[in-house]
Amino acid sequence: MQMILFKMNQQHYLISADTVEEVVDTIAITQVPLAPKWVEGLINLRGTVITVVNLATLIGVAESATNKNILVLNHEGNRKGLLIEEVMEVLDIEDQDVQLAGINSDSHFVGVVAVEDVIADVIDVAKLSF
Repeated sequence: MQMILFKMNQQHYLISADTVEEVVDTIAITQVPLAPKWVEGLINLRGTVITVVNLATLIGVAESATNKNILVLNHEGNRKGLLIEEVMEVLDIEDQDVQLAGINSDSHFVGVVAVEDVIADVIDVAKLSF
C-alpha cells in the first residue's frame, strides 16, 4: 500500500495515501471563533471551503515551529485538511512491514514502520476523532 511519510516536530508519521486527495502548501487560514483547539481554521481551496485541523494538537504531540503543508483528506466524502510540518515522500509499505500492529485498538496509531534510518508511527485516519 502507498503511504505518505511526513514529519512533525522531528517525529515521523505515515498515513495511507488512499485517504489523501492532495498535498498543498500552507495558505492563509481563517480562524473560527469557539472552535475546538485542534481546529486551526478554514481555507479557501480553489473555491471550496475546507476545515483545517492541526494534527499535532489533535493527537497530542508537540507542535512544530513551522507548518509547510496541508494534507487534504477525503474520508467517506468528508473533506478536511491536516496541518503538518512537511511531507517527506510517498512510500510503498507492505502490511508485514507494520510492527506492533493491533496492540492498542482504541488508538489512532496502528503500528510503527522502520523506514530507512527513521521509525515512523502509522496513523489511521478512520480512528481520528475530528
